Amino acid sequence: MGIIDLPRLPMTAEEFQELPEVEGRRFELWGGNLFVMAAAQMWWHADVAYRVVAFFRAAGCSANHEVGVVVAPKDVPIPDVVVLRERISNPRRSQLPARDVACVVEIVSPESAERDTKWKPAKYAAARIPEFWLITEDPSDQFEADVEIYRLTPEGTYGLSSKWELTDLEQAGYDSRLGDSRLGA
Repeated sequence: MGIIDLPRLPMTAEEFQELPEVEGRRFELWGGNLFVMAAAQMWWHADVAYRVVAFFRAAGCSANHEVGVVVAPKDVPIPDVVVLRERISNPRRSQLPARDVACVVEIVSPESAERDTKWKPAKYAAARIPEFWLITEDPSDQFEADVEIYRLTPEGTYGLSSKWELTDLEQAGYDSRLGDSRLGA
């Protein structure tokens, strides 16, 4: 890995946007400081992310994996899956403002459990992202995933809306599951 010429810390979301990609690494911005993580390496994690993106795309939503979301001027977490309110207008962007995001999905890995279950949901809720999905490995089936779907409450926190196995959710489809959801195509 080569040396990256970094701006002074703490950095802003705009400065973070200008960082070059480093193969095999993910960077998130928290409070203006960089957090460096290895890219997801577990087959299960990558497979679940692919299935969730495919689920939303089949419903006509603009969805992708590992794109930064600007939740505050110095905070840019990278959810495992991002679903936009409308079609992406500039596919060359590496981060998007929270106001453009309808749903974020975190797939929990052992090394990211606290970050995915505590820190990130609080940041997403504060940024008023309407829906948050938390996905964990099903303890009875290593190829299955348990999906908890949370919706933003009027108080600005997430409330549990429903629980699914990912396979059942895929079979039910987007329309029958979400009905009046604010997720847009």
